[in-house]
Amino acid sequence: MKNTLIKPLIVLLCLALICSAQGFPYAKAEDKAPLYVRVYLFDPCGGCASADAGCRECEVIMAVLNRLMGLLAAELADGRVDIRMRNLLYEPVQKEHQTYLRAFGQEDTPKSLTPTYVLGEPGWGDILHGEEQEDLLPEAIARVIARMPADAAWRREPREGQEFICPRSDPLTDIQPEDSLILYFYKDFCPYCKDLEVLFDALPEYVYLADGTKSRVRFVSLEKQIPRQMKVVQRYYDKLFVHPDRQFVPMVVIGNRALFLGAEIIPGLLQALIDGEGLKTDRAPLAALSN
Repeated sequence: MKNTLIKPLIVLLCLALICSAQGFPYAKAEDKAPLYVRVYLFDPCGGCASADAGCRECEVIMAVLNRLMGLLAAELADGRVDIRMRNLLYEPVQKEHQTYLRAFGQEDTPKSLTPTYVLGEPGWGDILHGEEQEDLLPEAIARVIARMPADAAWRREPREGQEFICPRSDPLTDIQPEDSLILYFYKDFCPYCKDLEVLFDALPEYVYLADGTKSRVRFVSLEKQIPRQMKVVQRYYDKLFVHPDRQFVPMVVIGNRALFLGAEIIPGLLQALIDGEGLKTDRAPLAALSN
């Protein structure tokens, strides 16, 4: 009986995935960082433009991000800032970058002068250019925070011709021991992640396990470009002994399984849910995001 139900469901999800060429409705992001810091730079990023390779790590981006995590350690630790890396390799990011340059009256800035650090929003934010200004960030951030509107909240850019994704993510405060928990590691520009959105949207609210037990399905998305979330992702990599060649996106963790790319996620996720693997998904690393 179980296998009879599984196969039609998997076929249905796969068909939905194939037929979704027109894109998907993206949920609004819920991250509300006190000060949102966008960093624009160019990185060729091996893998994202290649078929069936997954989005591999971007060495230039990671080098800059590591420097910023050291320089802004105090600001990150107490939640004053949230960093988002933006790769100018992609046309939507280039348009977003130009939009901010114009808004700050700096549209004539040479394209080669990167990274560009956008602190907050036009009207009250600030913008810095190049590695030589990197050391000025803590002081500039303090000034911007001092004049930031009380109701300022992170908003996603750009909306027109959207290519970025923001997958669903259930509240961490609403995950119970009897729930089946799925963790999803992604990057907002990853085309392979975008292709899986319809699959995740089609997941059931509840699943009946092999023993007949009814379990609520909970889904938590972790964005690897957000430093706090990347630290949690790394804890799961370490716990599950994920090989470095597989530490890329998209990846789904359910129980002790780490499913990589659509070839593993599409046929394996629903079966893992029914097998009760979601009950075994380790909740402990997520506690770092609740502080």
